[in-house]
Order: sequence, then structure tokens, then C-alpha cells
Amino acid sequence: MERVPYWNISFGLLIDILSLPALAIFGYGIYRHWLRIRQGKASVRLGLTLDALKVGPLYLRSFLTKGIVGTRIYKKLFTGMAHGFLFWGMVVLTVGTILVFANVLFGIPVFRGEFNRLFMGAFLDAAGLAALAGVLFLLVRRLFPPERLTCFKANSAFVLIEVGIIAIIVTGFFIEGARIAQNGADPGSFVGNWLAAQLATGGLPTVHRYLWWTHGLLALALIAYIPFSPLVHLVLAPANAGLDIPVPGPKMGVMDFEALEGEGEETPSLGVSKLGDFSRKNLLDIFTCLKCGRCHEVCPAAQTGKKLSPKGVMVTLAEYLQQGKMEDESLLDTITTDAIYNCTTCAACMEACPVAVNQPNAILRMRQHLLMERSEMPEIMGQANRSLEARHHPFIGTGFGPNDWRKGLDVPIFEKGKTEYLLWIGCSVAYEERAQHIGRAMVAILKNAGVSFGILEENRCTGDPAKQMGNEFLFTEIAGQNIEEFNDLGVTKVITLCPHCFNSFTRHYPLLGAKFDVVPHAIMIRDLVEAGKITLKNSGQAICYHDPCYLGRHNRFLSEPRQVVSSVGQLVEMPRHGCESFCCGAGGGNYWTEEEGTRINQTRAKEALDTGAKTIATACPFCMLMLTDGLKKFTEEQMVKDIAELVCSQMEHGTENVSQ
Repeated sequence: MERVPYWNISFGLLIDILSLPALAIFGYGIYRHWLRIRQGKASVRLGLTLDALKVGPLYLRSFLTKGIVGTRIYKKLFTGMAHGFLFWGMVVLTVGTILVFANVLFGIPVFRGEFNRLFMGAFLDAAGLAALAGVLFLLVRRLFPPERLTCFKANSAFVLIEVGIIAIIVTGFFIEGARIAQNGADPGSFVGNWLAAQLATGGLPTVHRYLWWTHGLLALALIAYIPFSPLVHLVLAPANAGLDIPVPGPKMGVMDFEALEGEGEETPSLGVSKLGDFSRKNLLDIFTCLKCGRCHEVCPAAQTGKKLSPKGVMVTLAEYLQQGKMEDESLLDTITTDAIYNCTTCAACMEACPVAVNQPNAILRMRQHLLMERSEMPEIMGQANRSLEARHHPFIGTGFGPNDWRKGLDVPIFEKGKTEYLLWIGCSVAYEERAQHIGRAMVAILKNAGVSFGILEENRCTGDPAKQMGNEFLFTEIAGQNIEEFNDLGVTKVITLCPHCFNSFTRHYPLLGAKFDVVPHAIMIRDLVEAGKITLKNSGQAICYHDPCYLGRHNRFLSEPRQVVSSVGQLVEMPRHGCESFCCGAGGGNYWTEEEGTRINQTRAKEALDTGAKTIATACPFCMLMLTDGLKKFTEEQMVKDIAELVCSQMEHGTENVSQ
């Protein structure tokens, strides 16, 4: 017998009619979100040329993968599977409901033949079971939550939603079972057929009728409720992911100070001091945030007892937004200066976020205001900032000059029109004694490989520490001076020894007019090894590699440094590595701070030590310095080496003395 839509139901089309006001309420709720989001400012232009497919402002790949498929949700396997079962199960059930409407309104024959048996029967039943399993798992997680879900604020509204979804699915199955019990078996509907066999037939039409209306009205109520509940992420998450520029890291751009001066008689506030200063994308982030706490459990500051939690920041911003406090200047004081400066800009929170929220961007915008408008920052960081202003480097109290690192070495000076690569030394290699060995080793490697390279006569900083601390004005000034000198010298290729320098050169300098190619020293070494320009001995020694945040997570150089390590020893991985690596603690200007709670570098050093490796390798001078210091708590051995040092020690041809 062919299935009859609205069997046993009088005025069944009333549900179709009621769907219109439900959809109208849904649309109104989304519109209310848009009205709040549009109060934000236009986003800072990044000036990046991306080979990415777009439809209007949406980046299609991010929209589909992170937004629709939700690939990052599955980083937690069981929770991800539960979300997948629930989401895709409900999608299939919604398609089935639409097909029923299509049959009623347009006579489309969906209840005939194999399509009825396979899709309208078996597939819809399987989808219902998958959705039910998923929502039951998530309900149990909410009732017995891990700490990440409850810290700062739990999203308790999810419990009501999950109970509602369970009611919708269960009533749907019982409606199917009651119909089949009265009308005979339905091909493919294995759940409905089984339930029908369990049901007593007495009074079933009445029960069926009440369940049908309950099921339909609950479903419509859920649709109308979505924009006013945490379920709004079903709409906002795909939009947020699609609008997220597909470049890793906080994506800060640069400030156009000339444009700011031309906006009117009164100079606008720098950075963010209230919600109204945020961009529309920042406000969309706030609305989209699920308060799931995945950012909290990977944040190095939060996990070592600091005042910062990215989830805590987003919760505070959401509360201000819900209360309409767009112009409330108390925002930064509520979040606290300490929390804002605790951020190491490692972007682990961004990597973990399943809905593409950019927490570091919001934090750094507030930091800009604290420094440039209020002159508020931790004491040692303030000293480093003043050193940058006065001496063009942040290393307060150093006893070294800008060229002391190369004493005893014959290092060529870059010559316009003759030299191919500028070897950018940067400030950490110049002014920190332990890091000076990186520069000396890289000079030996480049000479051995016959690379045409030179350095600047006077070493200097990129200005990146100023930018990370929030001093955008000082960064722009230093960067402008460097770009001018590069242009005068005709620099077109640069080798960097520090991932922070690389990041500034490639992300921020082009916005200020720079035009040159940049390669990190780890990648340059890998290329030289692959080209056969240097030959290495493999010691077979176990070497643990630590991913610098600004080389790995921010710029996705993950395999290349490992290839280098594998060419000189046996690569050993820490539990947290690659894009899930744990920060050394130096980023965001925190190299120049006194930490509260557990030291981040000690946490990471212990993790490396526990691998049993005899050497810990990295490809960042700040990481090397922090891990070296962190290991002092556990051992007196000097175990941390930069990739350049390891390669220099294993080159088969003669090298310069780099240990002087």
C-alpha cells in the first residue's frame, strides 16, 4: 500500500501554513543579529593576494570545510562524531520533510518504488537513529561536563535544545510506528516496522494524531527558536568561516595613520576600548562563539595559571554585546590589563576553534589601545618598548653591540647589484649571547653551500616586538626605515633567522610598500640539502623537534624543518606538535615579562625532556632561549639547539669556527 501523507490527520496542511510564521520569526532573529553586527567598523584591509575561490565576500573552501562540514569539530573524535551524526541526521530528515511537502503540494511521487523503500524508508530511519545517538551523547556531555564547558560560563541553553530534539526524533519514530501498525508494513522503514510490532493497536489513531501535532509544533518551535538560542551557530558558523580570510594567525594588518589623521578634527581612538571599536568580523566572532572551551584547554596562558582565558574574553565580550554596551568604556578593565598582555599570540586557540573565531585579533586590538592610548603595560615589557624607541632593539641591559655576534668571522656585507640574498640577523641573534651561535652557524652553512649573501652594515630589528606589544606606531616607523634601506640597496631576497621576522616581512611589510621575497633559514637549509649543495652526516641521535608558533601554526612550515632534523638524526615527536604544538611562552612580547603561575617554557621543556631525546631542536631564537631557560629546572645539560647549529655541526665539508 502506498503511503498516504497526513494519514489520520485533519487539516494537516495547517502545519505547512504555520511554517511560514516560524520561518518569519527565524528570519527576524537573524536580522536582529545582523543589526548588531553592522554596528562594528569595517575590517582592516590585509592587502593579501590569495589564490582562493570566492563568491562575493565568502571564501568557498573555508565556508564548506570549516563552516558546513565542520572539519575542526572532529579533532575531538567522539564529540565530533556525535555532532556529525546529529547535524547530518537532521539534514537528511529535513530533506525528507521537504519531500513530503513536495508530494502534498505538487504530487511528486516520492512514496513509490525503490526511492520510497531506500530513501523515504531505510535512509530516513537510519538518519533518525544517527541523530538520536548524537544528541543523546551531547546531552550526557552537558549533564556531566568536562571543565572546558563549565569554566567562566556554561551554555546551559543547550540542554533544553537537546531535550527538544530528542522529543522531536522520538515522536517522529512513534508516529511512523503507529501509522505502520494500522496500515501495514512500510518497505525499508526498519525502525517503524519494529515499533509497529511492539505497539498495541487499541486507540492508536488517537495517539498517532496527538503525537503528530506535538511533533510538528515542536519542530516549528525549534526552527523559530534557533536565532534566539545557541543553535544560531548553525547559521553564523558557516558565515564566520566563509568570511575568515584563509591565512593562519590573527591577521592584524597594519594601521593607516595618515588616514586616521584625515578623519576629522578629533583624532580617533587607537585600538579598541569598547565594543563599538571592533570590526564587524570581530562582532560576528563574538556571536558565533559556542563557549565550548576548546580554546581554553589549549591556551598556554590559561593552562599555566595566568589570568587570561580566550574563552573568558569571549564570554565577557558576549555579555557586553547582549546587554547592548557598545560604548561602555569599562570593557578593558573588566577583562583586565594582565589578561590582555598574557596572550602569547601563539594562535592555538584559533587552531582549536571549530567555528573560526579569531580570539587573538580581539585581544591584540585591546592591547593596542592599552599601549598607545593609556601607556599601560607590564613593567619589563614597558622597558623593552622604550629600548626599542631609543636604541632600536628591545634587549634591555644587554652588553653586546649590534655587530658583536660576528667577531672573528669574515661575514660579507650586502652589495647592491652583486649580492643575491640579504641575511637578516635580527635583534635576538645580535643581542642575546646564546642566540648569536645561530647567526654564526648560518654564515658557515651559506658559505659552505656557495650562496651569494650579505648582511647589513648596521644590524637592526624588524619592529615585530613593538607590534606584538601593541605599539603599532613604532612598528610602522621602524618598518618604514627598513623598507627604505632595502629599496636603496636593491634587496629582492631575504633569509630570516627568526620566524617573527619572517612573519612581519611577509604579512605586514607588503602593506607598507615592501616588495621582496623572504625565506626562513630552516627552509633555506632544507632547499640547500635537497639541491646537494651541502652534505650532512646523520648521527642517528634522537632529536626532538619543537615547532615555533610563528613558523608552524602561523605560516604552516611543518614538514620542512623535520626533513632537516631527519637528515642529521632520528626525529622524535612530542605529544603536542605541528599545528597543535605548545608555545614556548615568548610570543606577544612575553619574552619581556615576569610570569605568574607555572612558567610556560618549563611546561614545554618538560614535555620535550620526557620524549627521551638527547637533543631538542627548534628553528627560532626565542624558542631556543626560552626552552634553554626552561630546562634549567630539570637538568644542567645544554640540550637545545637551533636547526642551523645542528646542520653546521654535521656538515661533511670544512666550516668556519662558529663557537668563538
